[in-house]
Amino acid sequence: MNDCPPNWKEIADRRKAEEGYRCERCRHSNRPSTGHTLTVHHLDDGKSNNTDENLAVLCQRCHLRIQRIRKWDQLVMPWAFREIWLKRHRLPCALHSPKN
Repeated sequence: MNDCPPNWKEIADRRKAEEGYRCERCRHSNRPSTGHTLTVHHLDDGKSNNTDENLAVLCQRCHLRIQRIRKWDQLVMPWAFREIWLKRHRLPCALHSPKN
C-alpha cells in the first residue's frame, strides 16, 4: 500500500459505495467473519492508476484468488479479470452468449 496515494482510503471507500458494498465478482456483501472483507484491487497492478475502470471491488477471497492466478500465469488474462473487464465494457462473454 506504500505506492498508493495519500487519499487511498477515500478512493477505496468511494469505489465500495459505488458497487453497493458488494464484491464485483461473487456479489458477497462485506462480511469479515466469513472471509468476505471488501478490498479494492488494481486490475493492472499499477498502484498509481486509480481510475475507476482499473479499481475492482473484491472480497478478500476473490482478491486472493485473482492474485494467485495472476502470479501463476502472467501471459493470459485470468477469467476472474475477464468477467470484470467484460462487465465494465458491457461486452458479451463468449461463455454466456447464445450459440448460433
